[in-house]
Amino acid sequence: MESAKKKIRILVVEDNPHIRNLLHYLLRDTFDLELVDCVDDALLTAAQQHFDLFLLDINLGEQRTGIDLLKLLRQMPAYTATPAVACTVYTRRGDKERFLAAGFDSHVGKPFTDEALRDTLQAVLAKARPPQPTEMVVNRRQRSGLY
Repeated sequence: MESAKKKIRILVVEDNPHIRNLLHYLLRDTFDLELVDCVDDALLTAAQQHFDLFLLDINLGEQRTGIDLLKLLRQMPAYTATPAVACTVYTRRGDKERFLAAGFDSHVGKPFTDEALRDTLQAVLAKARPPQPTEMVVNRRQRSGLY
């Protein structure tokens, strides 16, 4: 009997309950999610469990932001290189670059589509993990024209 493929674990930090519910609805079948609404809960949860990716709102409705949270998560030895995606209403010129400079790997603007959200998460995850041996064989065949 084959073992079930392990789902990617994502810590979602979003203070708006409606958006948190939407994210849960859109991503629950593909990813193993833990959803929290504030910096303190995120830090506690991250210390108790392992995550493969962070999806962080920037404006968390408190003094600390998603940028502050990412800095704190990066201080934890297990998360120095964990991919992080900013999910935010900040979509003006220069905002994405500001988030990338703050340590995020990508950015999804609100409002977002299901496709844009999934594509962003998949792209970040693909960059974060090394290619699997079977993927390398397929890629070599594609480059050589063999299918």
